Amino acid sequence: MNLTFRFCSIACIVLPVLSACTPATGQQSLGKIETLPPVKAKSTIQTTKQKRYGDSPDSLLNTLDPDVTSIEKAFEKAQQAEEEGKSDRALFYYVKALQFEPKNTQALEQIAAIHQQNNKPELALKIYQDILQIDKNNVTANENLGLNYLKNRFQQQAQQHLELAVTQDSSRWKAQNGLGVIADLNKKYDAAIGYYQKALANNSGSPMILNNIGYSYYLKGDEKNARNYFNQALSFDNQYQRAIYNLALIEIKHLQYPAAITLFNRIMPPHESYNNVGYICMLNRQYEAAENYFRQAIQESPTYFPKAEENLEQLKALWNGD
Repeated sequence: MNLTFRFCSIACIVLPVLSACTPATGQQSLGKIETLPPVKAKSTIQTTKQKRYGDSPDSLLNTLDPDVTSIEKAFEKAQQAEEEGKSDRALFYYVKALQFEPKNTQALEQIAAIHQQNNKPELALKIYQDILQIDKNNVTANENLGLNYLKNRFQQQAQQHLELAVTQDSSRWKAQNGLGVIADLNKKYDAAIGYYQKALANNSGSPMILNNIGYSYYLKGDEKNARNYFNQALSFDNQYQRAIYNLALIEIKHLQYPAAITLFNRIMPPHESYNNVGYICMLNRQYEAAENYFRQAIQESPTYFPKAEENLEQLKALWNGD
């Protein structure tokens, strides 16, 4: 039997820019798998210049703003451009800085960061790979490559890069958080909590990290501490979705359906809340409650609600199958 259920949204353990799991089963999924672009023989630095400034980048760079005659001046103008919100102009000056010092990792880091901001992650990753050819211990490159490997489910490579990053700089909370996710994926919940606590020490009050700590406690069966951290996350952001979902999971597990509805109502209309409670009940094999809430979702919806209708049909198939 092939069953497909419609849920409004789910996420429990998260990276800074990643979502990572299906809460009712505890099985983490790090999303779409994409392979890292290989390091090509041709220098990324040269490729970056050509992409931005044509086939003769050095000549054109000299023509544009010839008064920049030192790397210090190039950095000064790049930073001024960034302060003014002119990322393309900043990129120009960072690339110009490479004229004076082609292996300047600070300039390369800034170029990669701008490409990330401009939604060009492949270019950024290639530059981080180039940086590691210059300095294998570079913290920024290791952190970003590690997080990308984790996003694409390459745990071993991710762990290697992230551990290198925190060895060089223990304050890198994104890397610590990523190592926590890896520990959770391997059911090493106490280790995960330790990594998250280190991340929290460097990013205090982060709902994301507080939620991650709570979910590690949830996975190890400590609901009291799980609730505590989920509520702490909500104390900083009372509409933080992941903490709301996780608290709702606990409430539904203990048959406290109205409490779960109240939580969901913070972030969605009632018919969506009923559908979500019904969906979690279905996954928990609480079939009668699931049917009740799917029907309430359909009744409450101001228009046709296909998600709840499809869930109800799938519930019937699942129920009959049991």
